[in-house]
Amino acid sequence: MSLTTAQILDLAPDASSRKAGQDQAKPQKWAGLGRAGTVIWGEIKGSGASPYRTVADLAGPSSKCTCPSRKFPCKHGLGLMLVDASAPIAEGEPPDWAAAWMKGRESRAAAAETRAKEPAKPVDERAQAKRRQAREDRVAAALDELDLWLRDLMRCGLAAARSEPYAFWDRMAGRLVDGQAPGLARRVRALPGLIAAAPQAGAPRPEAALGLGLGRLALLLRAARRLDALSPEQAAGVRAALGYPVSAEEMAARPDHADTWAVLAHAIEEEDRLTARSVWLVGRASGALAQVIDYGTAGAPLPPAPAAGQDFSGALAFQPGDPPLRAVFREGQAGPAAEAALPGAASVAAARDAFADALSRAPWLERWPVRLGRVRLGRLAAGSAAAFAVGDETGSLALRAEPRLPSLLAVAAGRPVDLFGLYDGYGLSPLALVAEGRLYAMPAQDSQPVLLQVA
Repeated sequence: MSLTTAQILDLAPDASSRKAGQDQAKPQKWAGLGRAGTVIWGEIKGSGASPYRTVADLAGPSSKCTCPSRKFPCKHGLGLMLVDASAPIAEGEPPDWAAAWMKGRESRAAAAETRAKEPAKPVDERAQAKRRQAREDRVAAALDELDLWLRDLMRCGLAAARSEPYAFWDRMAGRLVDGQAPGLARRVRALPGLIAAAPQAGAPRPEAALGLGLGRLALLLRAARRLDALSPEQAAGVRAALGYPVSAEEMAARPDHADTWAVLAHAIEEEDRLTARSVWLVGRASGALAQVIDYGTAGAPLPPAPAAGQDFSGALAFQPGDPPLRAVFREGQAGPAAEAALPGAASVAAARDAFADALSRAPWLERWPVRLGRVRLGRLAAGSAAAFAVGDETGSLALRAEPRLPSLLAVAAGRPVDLFGLYDGYGLSPLALVAEGRLYAMPAQDSQPVLLQVA
């Protein structure tokens, strides 16, 4: 198999790696190119005395290089895959170093399968319960402090809150981190950004955005105090929003959802030294939406994931929560997409109803994925809050102003298209577009105002 250029560039950890990988995508720079099934390899001259040895498995996709870069994939891994995308590398006998990598992958996969079959080690339930209770106590204290902080904030008024320095918000977020409620801390740290944000189309005014953010915090706080009154799935969703992790044992007990999952887009968000990658998928048979989130740092790169435009044939397991969305990969394999389509795409009215239903079950949600079918993109009338929108005969949704909006409009060219994006009640942030039987995705990390055709 081969990946497309767009799919390979979507694997880049950042924009600089994307550009550097394209610089390495010249066949004349490489020596000893070869292929064995889905594995390709080659050597390329670097800054050292010996050439770097690079090998990649397109089925992962995964790669390894002898260069000192801590990015994954490195520019040489990207370059090697891009060489194959432009002209498939010929079959050959793998050199010792490539064969050793292939054998190591097989050994690790076999070892992982063996470990999965081994009986679980006995758990010290008393110690586990003690740790659980200690965290519950710390979170309860953090909730009490947040409640008092919110009451003081509202007593002084939103006008006074807008004049507070960043340190005011960061102190409260730090206390929530100490109280082991990182989900609440993230929401508090985002509040000053809402105040400072420049007015833009499809977005609420800063004071309205601040009030909305504080309201969501208050609703989440109230739900956290009433976990016993909620259904198990609802309570799990609240705990996830607070920042409780889902244990491996819990995930192992979750049912598999087997389907052919179309990979619509990747999205990258960075906070401090942590990189979060969201892979958005939709089941071709079930129509279910799923978000697989992985985290990486400089020392621990993001794991391989199916590229935008591919199909993942296999099973996902959804984490507990209501409504269900976040999932993890189980057994399966990525490959070329069966077709460029957006299963479950519906009208604007249906998308609004889906968003309202999600809010009714979890009113602290900040945004929700929606699928629109046979809609048109266009400019709104003069004087509207947003310059552009997407709509059909049932209504319209404002489009968020962003650098790739002109490319989106150019690809749509006034024709009916299917659109996938994230909606927050004010504006839609598009992530993928299906037009004329082709799938276009927003690059995960790139400042260039372009769309990538991925299928």
